[in-house]
Amino acid sequence: MPSLSSFASLSLVATVAASTLRDYKGYDFATYVAEFGKEYLDTHEFAIRKDTFEQNLRTLQIHNRQYQAANQSWFMAINEFADMSAKEFGQMRMAKYSPSGFPTVDLGASKSKANPATWDWRDHGAVSKVKNQGGCGSCWAFSATETVESHYQIASKNLLELAPQTYVNCVKNPKQCGGTGGCEGATMELAFNLTASAGIALESALPYKGRDEQCAPYTAAVKCTGYVKNPVNDAGALETAIATKGPMSVTVAAASWQMYGGGVFKGCSGFMGDNTLDHGVQAVGYAQDYWIVRNSWGPGWGEKGYIRLSRSADAKTFTDKRPADGTACKPLPKTQTVGGECGVLYDTSYPTGVSA
Repeated sequence: MPSLSSFASLSLVATVAASTLRDYKGYDFATYVAEFGKEYLDTHEFAIRKDTFEQNLRTLQIHNRQYQAANQSWFMAINEFADMSAKEFGQMRMAKYSPSGFPTVDLGASKSKANPATWDWRDHGAVSKVKNQGGCGSCWAFSATETVESHYQIASKNLLELAPQTYVNCVKNPKQCGGTGGCEGATMELAFNLTASAGIALESALPYKGRDEQCAPYTAAVKCTGYVKNPVNDAGALETAIATKGPMSVTVAAASWQMYGGGVFKGCSGFMGDNTLDHGVQAVGYAQDYWIVRNSWGPGWGEKGYIRLSRSADAKTFTDKRPADGTACKPLPKTQTVGGECGVLYDTSYPTGVSA
């Protein structure tokens, strides 16, 4: 596989330098427990976690040897998820794509000039700090919150910290789009709809709890007029939307992201691959070789909370064989065709008319 892109901006170079390959020789479960402050209920759970960790560590060691031999473009790192089973890890990724009747908008149709070769909204003050959703399946709420924050900053030059708990508590999900609501999953579109009808509160007014709570009256800090969906599986459309409008909420297949440590990620269509869309994140920029994506698993994951997704698959499509996983809106197809690495091109959107 190719080496890391030479087209990175200065800020990206700094990010990569801060997320380097670590030598895990001699690293064991006791070291892991101490490093991450892990506590378990009893000896039974301790034994299960130890076995899971050791399996993940072996996977990491094999993968990182391939990275050192230049046969992988990204490397793995031990993190707080290294003792999680695939099922448990999946509970954090409850943002299934749901079919929408909302019309798409092709921003490229009226474009008069080429997009910049690279773009990163972090360099323009439009991206808040990396957040952590914890064990709640609220990635969809974080993705929507982050994108509303960014578009409000672009409109007002004022970066606010908004409250994803607003969406966790108050987004109604009668058709079970992406789950049953709250920590059990929903979609960014439903969150944008609530922002249009009722707004979103400040984080200071409605702090994140990491659990479902009753919806209670709140003071809206920011509202929007609606949202735009970009054309499906169209890399040019996503690039244009990022360059001309701002960061985007995107749905991705993140099952193989568990121990991502750094580099340009290629994995959803490979040996460990899974193209099942199940996680809501935010695309904040791009370079020639990759998309710059912010996750909601805290700054200790990946490249200070970010992942670079390879653009080598921009013109390729893959099959999501389980559109019904996580219970998206019904009726559902048996399969769906998703574009780009980890399906990043399939479901992308952003709020419109964002204001206080």
